[in-house]
Formats: sequence, C-alpha cells, structure tokens
Amino acid sequence: MPEITAIKVNLKRPDRRSVYIDGQFTFSVSEGIFSQRDLREGSELSEKEIAELRDEDDFEKAKLAAVNLLSYRPRSVKEITDRLRQKGWSDSVAEKVAELLVDKGYLNDNEFARIFSRDKVKNKCLGPMALKNELFKTGVPSKVIEKTIRDIYEQFTPEELIHRLLIKRGIRNDKAVSAQEKQRIINQLCRKGFTWEQMEPFIRGLKLD
Repeated sequence: MPEITAIKVNLKRPDRRSVYIDGQFTFSVSEGIFSQRDLREGSELSEKEIAELRDEDDFEKAKLAAVNLLSYRPRSVKEITDRLRQKGWSDSVAEKVAELLVDKGYLNDNEFARIFSRDKVKNKCLGPMALKNELFKTGVPSKVIEKTIRDIYEQFTPEELIHRLLIKRGIRNDKAVSAQEKQRIINQLCRKGFTWEQMEPFIRGLKLD
C-alpha cells in the first residue's frame, strides 16, 4: 500500500502541507485537513483515501473561493456555481459548495434579489421590464423574480421613478419640449424598462414647442 514518505510545509503557501507518497509529491492539503486527518510520515494510504483527500481539499478551496466572491457583493446561487465552474471546479463540487452556503445562510436568492433590485431601482430608476431581464440573467428562479418585482414597485412606484427621470432631464410641467426631445424621452423610458401604459400619462402631459 502507498506510504507517506514526507510531509512538507508549502513554501509559497505556509497554510498548506505537501504530501509525498513513496518519495514523490502526490498532493497537497490545507492545514485544517492535515490536522483533522492526522496525516503522518510512515502512514499508509489507499488509492481511495488519496482520492478522498484530494476531493476534500478541492471542496475546501472551492468554498473559500465562493466566500471570497461573496465578500465583494451578494450573489445568486447560480452566479456562485457558474463562477466556480469557470474557475475549474467540477459541477458536483460547485453544487455541493452552493448547497452548503445556502444551508449556512450565506446564499439566499430571495435576499439577493431584494438587494439587487433595490440598487437597480433606487439608484438607476430601472423599470419593471428591464429589472425582470436583469434578474433573469442572474439565474434567480421565476417565482422569486415575480415576487421581488411586486414588492419593489410597491416601494418605488413606476410613476415616481418616471417623474424622477424627467426631473433629471430638466423636464417640468411648465416647460415645453421639441418633438425630437419628446421622442428621446420616450426612447429613454423604453430603455429603462417602462411600459407605454406606465409612461403615457407623462408623455401626453408634455407641452410641445
């Protein structure tokens, strides 16, 4: 059976141990796994045990990568699994990490969608259609998207958001606009994701030069 002939502290990563089997470097593990598994020189490891250690270490590294991603901003479950796959981890490892983070409360699609939507609506005055498209890109489930949209536009109504956008353009009730400016306003509101039904009262209220 393969025997551990040396265990060395990794020079570039002091928090990791390099394990040599029968005189050759075979794998490395974190300090935590090294302590938990009580790895020692002279111990014997089966091929199955070596594979298990590698899988366990992969999982730990993927988990740290996911937590690091979450330190920058909240993310959806799909965003985390996709990023882990892009970094080279298998589907099973990515999904296992995501499941753990959901269980621990670090990942929550409902909370993510709420924070994401509030930022898009409050700071960018995004309308319902555009927000729905943005949420869809994050991989949030349809039921979560629909509930989030209902909730956020009760807090920030489309009418209020359209009014804010018009104010930013310097458009007020007593100010006349050209036909070209009116069309530019319509185009902007469409890009922002508002329906004609939502913008029509404002458009009809514009005075033309």
